[in-house]
Amino acid sequence: MQSLSSSRKIILAVIFELLLAVSIFSIPVYVSVQSGVNIGYVNEVRAWNEEFWDSLGLMWKLFPTRPVYMMIAKGKFGPEMGFTVSYPDSFRILIEIRYPISEMRATVAHELMHVFQFAWIRRYKKMMPLWVMEGLATWYGGEKGTYISPIGGNPFLFWSVDVLKYREYPSNEESKEEYYSEVYALFNAINERVNLERKLPVLLDDVRNGDSWQKAFSNVLGENFNKFYAQWRKHMLFIVIMKFASFWALWIGLPIILVVVVFIRHLRHYGFDTVKPTKDNIEDLEKLYGKDYWKDNNYR
Repeated sequence: MQSLSSSRKIILAVIFELLLAVSIFSIPVYVSVQSGVNIGYVNEVRAWNEEFWDSLGLMWKLFPTRPVYMMIAKGKFGPEMGFTVSYPDSFRILIEIRYPISEMRATVAHELMHVFQFAWIRRYKKMMPLWVMEGLATWYGGEKGTYISPIGGNPFLFWSVDVLKYREYPSNEESKEEYYSEVYALFNAINERVNLERKLPVLLDDVRNGDSWQKAFSNVLGENFNKFYAQWRKHMLFIVIMKFASFWALWIGLPIILVVVVFIRHLRHYGFDTVKPTKDNIEDLEKLYGKDYWKDNNYR
């Protein structure tokens, strides 16, 4: 009986590998460009999609079956840099052209991660909170490309944007940019602890079996997720405060230092105790320095 069970596992593993191999060459992603955009981007983005499709399939243990229509466009998309919309019959993705090109590569990886997330949600009927959606997507984008989204130097903004409390995106652009920066930093911290690419399938299985997302993260981290998150926020707040203090120390301290330097140079130039001889004090100076004091100093 045990031998039969082992054989089934081997057969299922082989079938999965065959499906994976086939899917690499038949990914339903159709790339186009906005009018006026160089057509040369198409082949490069197609190559990225084939690469990401493979690694994402291994992590999610599934492949989207609906076609993906991806358009490369010019424009100012803000901190998002791209959009993914899930329709009943397809996925629609808009990618902003970014330079250096590694930023656009990160955006393609980010948005394709959303496609797999939507496919997983639809198959298993499990909701995914915003911080998990964007945390995984920003982490994966950063792994495959370049994100220039470090946490800013405003401790008040950092403290007001608590990523676990948002069900919808922040309403203003500054808070939204901070949100993306924070979830990116958070999931990078998680990845340093557990290697997300290897542990994501385990985490997803826990959620499918009934655990909450926070409980599933606790399982893979080996400690309470809320405790981990609280410690991470304290650590990051300290870093943000130091950046804030350094910035203002530079802009406030530097002028003060310049004023002090100029003042000292002024005192050295004119002397600290020099007395200009006048007719009123010539007698006192002669008593102090001698009768010929005024002659030696060319007094007129």
